[in-house]
Amino acid sequence: MNRPPSLFEILEKFRTEEACIAHLAQIRWPDGVRCLKCLGQRISEFHTKGKTGKPRHLYECMDCKYQFSVTTGTVFHDSHLPLTKWFLAIYLICSAKKGIPAKQLQRELAVSYKTAWYMAHRIRLAMQEDSEFCPKFVGIVEVDETYLGGRGTGKRGRGAANKVPVVGMKDRTSGQIRLQMVGNVKATTLAEFIRAHIAKGSHVHTDEFRSYLWLDSSEFTHSAVNHRDTYVRDDVHTNGVENVWSLFKRGIMGIFHKVSSKYLPLYLDEFSFRFNNRDDINLLDKVLTTCF
Repeated sequence: MNRPPSLFEILEKFRTEEACIAHLAQIRWPDGVRCLKCLGQRISEFHTKGKTGKPRHLYECMDCKYQFSVTTGTVFHDSHLPLTKWFLAIYLICSAKKGIPAKQLQRELAVSYKTAWYMAHRIRLAMQEDSEFCPKFVGIVEVDETYLGGRGTGKRGRGAANKVPVVGMKDRTSGQIRLQMVGNVKATTLAEFIRAHIAKGSHVHTDEFRSYLWLDSSEFTHSAVNHRDTYVRDDVHTNGVENVWSLFKRGIMGIFHKVSSKYLPLYLDEFSFRFNNRDDINLLDKVLTTCF
């Protein structure tokens, strides 16, 4: 298949709990089920009934006698919801370019709003990228900062009242992005973010905000564009990362309407994951591999 699966195909493939369990087990243990405690391979399978009376598919290690299920230690752990609904929720979140609100998940999955909200945040946790294993950007990288939040009475722009600063970057070569909520936009804060995600010697494009002046050193090559005069000077611009802000803000205003600073990092993770994997034909499996 050289295209993303359709909703009909997802519903057909994962219409039963058994089909979901088998698919998740294949992703989690491609070489056969292993004990989560001692990594033993002598595993027996059996079925029992849970506290709610629903059947449970369990494994038991013949060596250490540890019992576990395919969802043990995952974002689905301790959830009484069937995997059929979890799989559909992941598909819907991955398929929506600007995200999907919990109210719509509530209607589509026939669950309570509280349950839909809980599922969405659990899935966003699985969409986090481990910065320790992400390669640093190399080449031309655009860096910019913006503010998110409600309307305030303070001055507009940088330092606006009641708003949260967010810094982001886009690698022109790979098209990948990194977004992060920060406490302020001081030079030391932006320097920490840039050094963590951009390899030394790379060419960094920014606007003329003074917190980027430290970039004019031997550590990075730095070019800045003065937005009061122009937005593009030769190939120097930050249009790529600014387009990312535009898309993300349309999602916040048009889909979620309001996001608190407490949960903003999860929404940034969701957006970054979906944006960085936009060419992946099966985002459902991509998320499932990060659920463990």
